[in-house]
Amino acid sequence: MALTTAKAAEVMFENALETHEKQTQFLTLTDFYEPDAADMQNAGNVLWKPVQQHAPIIAGWDLTGSETGIIEEAYPSILGTPDNDFVEQRADDMRSESFWKKRGEASGKRQASELNKNIATAIAQQGGIYYRSNATNGYKFIAQAQTLMNERQLHDSGRVFVLNDRDNMLFAEDLAGRQTLQGRPESSWATSQIGSNVAGFDLYVSSANPNITGGADPATTVTGNHSFAPEAGTVTTATGIVTNTDYRSASFVVADSSGYSVGDKVTIANSGTAIKALGLEDKTDTGQAMTFSIVAIADSTHITVYPKPIAADDSALTDLQKAYANVDTTALNAATVNRVNIDATQKTNLFWDKSAIEIMGGSIPSNLFSEFDGMKQMQETMPNGQTMYMVYDGNIATMNFRYRLFTWYGITVANPSNCGVAVTY
Repeated sequence: MALTTAKAAEVMFENALETHEKQTQFLTLTDFYEPDAADMQNAGNVLWKPVQQHAPIIAGWDLTGSETGIIEEAYPSILGTPDNDFVEQRADDMRSESFWKKRGEASGKRQASELNKNIATAIAQQGGIYYRSNATNGYKFIAQAQTLMNERQLHDSGRVFVLNDRDNMLFAEDLAGRQTLQGRPESSWATSQIGSNVAGFDLYVSSANPNITGGADPATTVTGNHSFAPEAGTVTTATGIVTNTDYRSASFVVADSSGYSVGDKVTIANSGTAIKALGLEDKTDTGQAMTFSIVAIADSTHITVYPKPIAADDSALTDLQKAYANVDTTALNAATVNRVNIDATQKTNLFWDKSAIEIMGGSIPSNLFSEFDGMKQMQETMPNGQTMYMVYDGNIATMNFRYRLFTWYGITVANPSNCGVAVTY
């Protein structure tokens, strides 16, 4: 019995859907949401979202004249462009159901892999924490991430640590003997989870982790003193124009940015003394150098980093602004910028708090395509919340059929301070 066009589409779609659902490892470890479609259209597919506020402590009995305002920082969540599988086949290729079954499986697997890779790449490039370790004990290697996050008093809504395959093999013997890895159910194995509550992290292994490249420290210097303050959005009184400010980023003027690349991790030191990270709640000096990720290089004398360093000793800031401090001191003129990813290339291990990474789903009224002659559509929302679409049509002049299968999402590192990269050496 010949395969019908609708049957080919159904077979391809259902197999792509089923395969994709089984392979979205990273998506389930993030904060996924899908906003109202009409609102997103009106907002140009950009949604500004507020972040946690910070409040100062004001000592004393009489607080007359000590009132403060509220700084509500925000960041943009942005929808990207769809990931597509676009196939054209002639009518004589429409005879085998198994052919379309295999194509559906391949398409679903490839789209899920692309999603995993894109999430992993975003964390590797934008995550603000970084460390190198030569530990041979797997627990100690992972516990260093826990220590850094705890010292900085970072929000914990569920922490995840994803080892690359090589480092998983390095630590396998040590980790396998731990109670947290014993008796893992088959469903956890299927999603690559290999442990629970290992130094406070759910532990996974993934082949999607990217490499981080680096090399010798270019050691450029900062030009001028740098003071950064937390900023809320503004509204121009005369015109009513709203201007939003991304709370995550800071731009440094440097002597020479040519030795750096996007994704490099750096520290900054005044006269050899590194700027230190603070505990966000009590402003305690952790004694550890604050690390930053270079997210943009505008020109030969500017670098943009995540997160924005707000200094507790900055005399230009108000008490309210200092409540947002995450470092002990400002970067002064001639401070050195030091690259810490000094290996030529290393496979990354990634860790983050689930709330730090947001995946925004996009939706379209695909049913509109069915109103065109010869064009059909189907869609289904997967258990992870993401929607998969297929639109297909035929051309009687060429005897060809076309199938377009796609998903649509955007990836936002909402809190770069709460995710990072660890490498072995």
